[in-house]
Amino acid sequence: MPVTLCVDGRNYSVRAFLLDKDGTLISFDHWLKVMEARARRLKQLLGLSDREAAALLTYMGVCPKTGQALPQGIIHLPRCDAEAGVADYLTGLGVPDALALVTRVFREIDEEFPFQRYIKPLPGAEETLVAIRRAGGRVAVVTNDAAAATERHLASLGWDELVEVVVGTDVCPTKKPAPEPVLLACRRLGISPNEGVMVGDSPTDLLAGRGAGCRLSIGVLSGLGRPEDLSPHADLLLPDISALQLR
Repeated sequence: MPVTLCVDGRNYSVRAFLLDKDGTLISFDHWLKVMEARARRLKQLLGLSDREAAALLTYMGVCPKTGQALPQGIIHLPRCDAEAGVADYLTGLGVPDALALVTRVFREIDEEFPFQRYIKPLPGAEETLVAIRRAGGRVAVVTNDAAAATERHLASLGWDELVEVVVGTDVCPTKKPAPEPVLLACRRLGISPNEGVMVGDSPTDLLAGRGAGCRLSIGVLSGLGRPEDLSPHADLLLPDISALQLR
C-alpha cells in the first residue's frame, strides 16, 4: 500500500523505506561493549599480555582506560572490514590463520552478547517504524553489518515484527555504497527501487540508494555523518528518522 511522504512541501507516493541500522535506527554505544568482549576473548585464546590486549582494544576503537570510542579505531567499519582489520593486526603479532580465528570469535560473541541490555534505539525510531507499518508501508534494513547479527539486534528491541527484510554482508557480499544490497532488499520486498526511499546517516547509504534508483535518498544527522558529508548525496537532510513526515 502506497504511503504519502511529505518532503519540502512536496508529496511523494512510496511503498517502502530502506533503512540503515547503526546511526539511523539505533545508537553506536553497544558496539563499545561488543568490541571489549571480542578483545577479551581474543586475549584469552591467544594468551596476550595486558599490554598487548590494551593495544588491540585501542586498535579496535575503544579506549582501554575510559571505555569510550576512539576516532581512529575500526569500530564503525563494516563488519567484514573490521574482521579483516583485526586479522591483519593479529597477523602482525605472528598469529597464524588469524582471519578464521577472528571471524569465529566475532560470531561467537554476537551469539552470546546480551544485546537487550545495551542496545539503545535512537529517539523516535520505534515510533517511526510503527507509523510506517500502520500507514501500509514496507520496511527493510540494509546494513553493512551481518544480517544474522542485525536480526538479533532488532529482536532485542522487539522490532522483528516491524522490519520485514534484512540485508547484510552475509546475505549480499557486495556492501554499500554499491547498490546491490538495496536492490536485493527491493526484490525481497517485491517493489521497484523507484518506489522506495533510502534513509541513512552516511554517504555510503545515500550513494547506495541513488545507485539503486530509489525515489529519494534521505540523510539523517543522528549518526556519524556531518551535513557537509551528506549534503552532496542527499535529496533531504533530517535531524533524525523521527522527522519523516507521513500522511
